[in-house]
Order: sequence, then structure tokens, then C-alpha cells
Amino acid sequence: TMMINVQHESKTEKICLDEGSTAENLLSCMGLMPDAYIVLKGKLPIPIDCILSEGDSIKLIKVASGG
Repeated sequence: TMMINVQHESKTEKICLDEGSTAENLLSCMGLMPDAYIVLKGKLPIPIDCILSEGDSIKLIKVASGG
């Protein structure tokens, strides 16, 4: 297992995931819809199929949609 630091809705938490987990696995583990969030690793957006590593710092930004 590995620990990922996740910033979401102005709080930071540590999430434990299996080795080889992706950003999509992270969102799923947190009960979040992948198409509703932009995933940032550092300051760069990453695709949801990007494999995460131990100690990564991830920021989740909710996507606003509608009209």
C-alpha cells in the first residue's frame, strides 16, 4: 500500500491506496465521480489513468458545469 496526500475542499487528508493505483482509483476510493473533478499533481493536471506514487501530493478541483 501507499499513502497519497490529497487536498480537497480546503482540507488535506492522507489516503491509503494499493500500489499501482490511478487517479481514477483515488476518486473512486473517496466516493467522487471522476468526470466531476480535475486532478492536479503538483501544479499540473493529470489524466485519470495516471498511476500515482507513494507520497504524491494531489489536489482535486470540482468542475462547475451548467448554464
